[in-house]
Amino acid sequence: MSIRGYFDLSQPATFGARRPASTASGAQTPAPTSIPSRQLTLAWQIAIYFILLGAIVASRFLDLYRAGVPFAFQLDWAYLSFIAICSLLAFPVVYDKALLSKDQPFFLQIGLIFTAGMGWEKIVSTAVGK
Repeated sequence: MSIRGYFDLSQPATFGARRPASTASGAQTPAPTSIPSRQLTLAWQIAIYFILLGAIVASRFLDLYRAGVPFAFQLDWAYLSFIAICSLLAFPVVYDKALLSKDQPFFLQIGLIFTAGMGWEKIVSTAVGK
């Protein structure tokens, strides 16, 4: 998949399903009749969610550390509830990325999930204004 195809908003989100391939003449070949179901186990999905939560918390700590006030970092119930909801919003995107990297080494998969969580914390903190 090309970068342009990845960010093409005119195409529906397929979440890992294959699209018909184009030939050199521009005609599309028919899609296979049965696409093998690729799913992640429930245990790995739960692990992805908790890695995502940890990445959001780590990103907040790094922001405070960079600002020179690392001791101001606190985990209260309001913040934990907020990041739990944000993690649920980000989970479909992170799940899709984890599904695409399913055949990669274990630490690479964790790194991709962690990076996505840090990015989502930046988006949420910008929207909230903190």
